[in-house]
Amino acid sequence: MKLNNHSLSFRWINCQCFEFKLPNGKTIITDPCYDYPENPEDRIADIFRLRGFHTEDLEACDYVILNHTHSDHMVNLEDVIRRFQPIVICHSGVAAQIAEVYGDILPLTSIYAVDYNGRYEFDGFVLHTYHGMHKPQRMMWDGCMSKADGISQQEKLKRLHTLGSLFNMNFIIDLDNGFRMAFVGGLDDGMAHILEDKRPNIAFRNKLTNGMDVDVVSDDWVSFMTEAHAQIVVPMHFEVWENMDPGFSEKTFIEANRKAEEKGLTARVAPVKRTEWYEITLSMQSR
Repeated sequence: MKLNNHSLSFRWINCQCFEFKLPNGKTIITDPCYDYPENPEDRIADIFRLRGFHTEDLEACDYVILNHTHSDHMVNLEDVIRRFQPIVICHSGVAAQIAEVYGDILPLTSIYAVDYNGRYEFDGFVLHTYHGMHKPQRMMWDGCMSKADGISQQEKLKRLHTLGSLFNMNFIIDLDNGFRMAFVGGLDDGMAHILEDKRPNIAFRNKLTNGMDVDVVSDDWVSFMTEAHAQIVVPMHFEVWENMDPGFSEKTFIEANRKAEEKGLTARVAPVKRTEWYEITLSMQSR
């Protein structure tokens, strides 16, 4: 006898952009960023880019959830809105600006403003929100507002890009089937204690450092695996490693899993590949 119960399907697309298919058929897109115009004056934009993937390649989108509004987290939001007309879930601190920027294509009632430490019920899932902090940056208000950022190159997005350093929202999603996933970007900011209490099945985590030393970075992942209390940890926003040094991330995750096994941890890092679908199921079979 063998029984399989589907829990979740997902794929990492780029940066913190994921496509999640829920068991009830609804789809969530997080932080849409993958394809954007070339900018010869700002080559750093290339380290975030995923060439060859377009909004037409997304399969569906009922909800968009924004962790924050830097351009590498929302440069393709307009394309997603035009194609799918989703509900856009964002922190209340940026909701009015999103309404202003996308006012000609996004009805006000399609913007769902949330706050930290909230509980919100949607079709197929419950969203729990938590305060997040961006990694330290040397970004000042006047400098950010003086010109369009190097990724979007759009004047209309510069205020949202600036607000991205102020409002960062981590979250936990409980699916109707009882499956629980955590989405954590930026600094820890107390999330370790929340995860210890909530015990997600799977945790999606922004890379913890921009460094590129296999031993140091793998230690960072082991630390998070210890704190996350999740069975599976899925790294995100490591396209920088993929674009700058192909193979580095794979070596790092292999080493992290080796160290985790050595320490007796049950959690493992899942070295996912961009745009490839993965399915999580609860399985039971006779021995």
